[in-house]
Amino acid sequence: MDTNPAALFEGTPVEIVAAYFRPSTSLEFIDSPSQLIGDRKGWSVWYAPERDDALLSTLNSLQAHRAYLIYTEADFTWNCSGSPYFDQVQWYANAYCLVGFPVDAANAPTVQNFFAGAAAHQPLKIYRMVNGRWALISDPAATLMEKGRAYWAKSYGASEFSGPFRVEFSGSASGGLIYNESTKARRLILRNVSSYPQEITLTVEAGATGKIPMAYVITALNASENVIDKISIPMPEVLTIPSIEPGAAVALDLEVVHEQVSDALLGSNIVIRSDAGLRVDVPVISIRRDLANP
Repeated sequence: MDTNPAALFEGTPVEIVAAYFRPSTSLEFIDSPSQLIGDRKGWSVWYAPERDDALLSTLNSLQAHRAYLIYTEADFTWNCSGSPYFDQVQWYANAYCLVGFPVDAANAPTVQNFFAGAAAHQPLKIYRMVNGRWALISDPAATLMEKGRAYWAKSYGASEFSGPFRVEFSGSASGGLIYNESTKARRLILRNVSSYPQEITLTVEAGATGKIPMAYVITALNASENVIDKISIPMPEVLTIPSIEPGAAVALDLEVVHEQVSDALLGSNIVIRSDAGLRVDVPVISIRRDLANP
């Protein structure tokens, strides 16, 4: 996917795109996008090539998991496509940050429930764009979180909060789970960081190249031989993990069923949903060098 703003917004009425990278000045957030002109410190901005100020552009690439302010003179719906990339929200302590969240649009939570248990963000001070200006969310218990919306949110200290549950894994690329022909199971940890129990579901969705056959591994006592066996169970259409208590975590050992893979490269997504209204997509890539053309 081309990440150059000039290519992504070619043929659209989008004139300005801005990203806030760090609170390097006393400026924490702005009331109106027009204030970007007055203080660009901490901001990277792209201006459309036909504008007189295009030579001032400093934003050369759009990145996944980053919120952007986009200015256009006309109403416009921008559709883009690409491959999912896993990451967490990046916070700066004692500052406002421009962030978006992985919200399940079909089960959107209230702002209050979404941030319940996030101690570093209490009391809540969150702004959203209303009619071209930033407005404080004054009733978080009655306001729904929105997918695809950027928020100015305050963190009063160090924070790793990205939603009511946290997805963790290691031993693979940060953006997803990568398997080759010799890779065994990789561990995915689902941690409830909210103040209430949550039910989690997992599904494997096909990517552009197909659907990777996957299984989860359980350990069981083989009483007849007095040993512990590892048993692979094919992933169902929906794998449900009921009632993870606050502060608790569940570890899933996931593996690719290599004998069912016939392509050198396959990509899929593990879609993880919580009944608390969070949706996290974890890309999975299967690389089979032994199946590549000589």
